[in-house]
Amino acid sequence: MNKILETYGGDRFSDVAKEAKSIAIEDNLVVEFKFNGVKCLVDKNTNLDWLERDYHNSFEMEWRVIGGECVAEYDLETQEELKRRRIASEARAEQRRKELKAKDEAEKNEFDAKVKGIELELLHPDVWQKNVEVNQDGYGKAVIDYAEGWAKLMQIEIAQGKTVAEVYDSTQHGLGFLGITGFQFGCAVSLLSASWKHGEELRKHHNKKYGVSEEKEGVVNPAILTIG
Repeated sequence: MNKILETYGGDRFSDVAKEAKSIAIEDNLVVEFKFNGVKCLVDKNTNLDWLERDYHNSFEMEWRVIGGECVAEYDLETQEELKRRRIASEARAEQRRKELKAKDEAEKNEFDAKVKGIELELLHPDVWQKNVEVNQDGYGKAVIDYAEGWAKLMQIEIAQGKTVAEVYDSTQHGLGFLGITGFQFGCAVSLLSASWKHGEELRKHHNKKYGVSEEKEGVVNPAILTIG
């Protein structure tokens, strides 16, 4: 019966494989471990480089069990099948990239048309401008672009008599093309809270949404759930 080696989130394949082989050599048995759904078998003769190669190829080839006696080189039939599957996989990935690009472009065009002629309503333009000046890199600029776009979408709804709380969620849906992270979103809320005409209302609703009293200072960043 194989000895089972448990794996945990954050483990590296190479480290687990080395540990498995060390046990296999010491106890002269087969060690079994699962890594991302793939059962891996290691004995005292297993070549770990070949095992890791097989592990990476297992997803393309739909192998559920690898290891034990790994081969130095796949037979011709396996090589051809792996090549065919890789080509098909790359074609699917390229098609997916094209679809996502087209989706983003369509969303951006719709957004641009919607906010055309809308001016950002700033309570503290000096704060806004300072942040624009210091965030010229791609990561920081994405925060600025998101904050400005989101604020304009909210302004359109607010002009129709709605509150920030009522439009907070719905107006975020047209900005997926910017692809910001949770941390960047928190930064955008902080920037708008400090500079936008409706910033204080936004800050209070945002904090309340994440379980923090409206009376608390600062802004919750949902990516880290702390008060800045």
